[in-house]
Amino acid sequence: MVLATFTLLFGCQFREPTALPGELLGVWKTSAPKYKRCFFEITKDSITFANRDVSEGLDVNIISKIEKTHGEKRILYTIHYKKNEGEEYKLPFYYDPSKGGTIRFKNQKEIEWRKANVPSIKKLFMDSG
Repeated sequence: MVLATFTLLFGCQFREPTALPGELLGVWKTSAPKYKRCFFEITKDSITFANRDVSEGLDVNIISKIEKTHGEKRILYTIHYKKNEGEEYKLPFYYDPSKGGTIRFKNQKEIEWRKANVPSIKKLFMDSG
């Protein structure tokens, strides 16, 4: 399932608590064919995953913590979030501010996500009919 792709657990590294920079906030999409109808949205309090092929395709999760890991050449963000059932998950990703900003998940570095030109995932789903 697509949501399983988003939920990852990785080993320990030096991390510091942080807030999400404004450029990470918004709706993200990819041109990768496998995920062409999938989106995710980051707000200051939540991360929502969406699949337009599923009737109840919105999965809203509360962010509990954000970490920033300093590597040799780049910074890795890890969003910790909780599902309604209380289960905790981690989403580690690299953010590159060049070329308008891109996100690459740690486990799928070859897939590039870019901001969508929509105000919110809910608006995207309402407009899709």
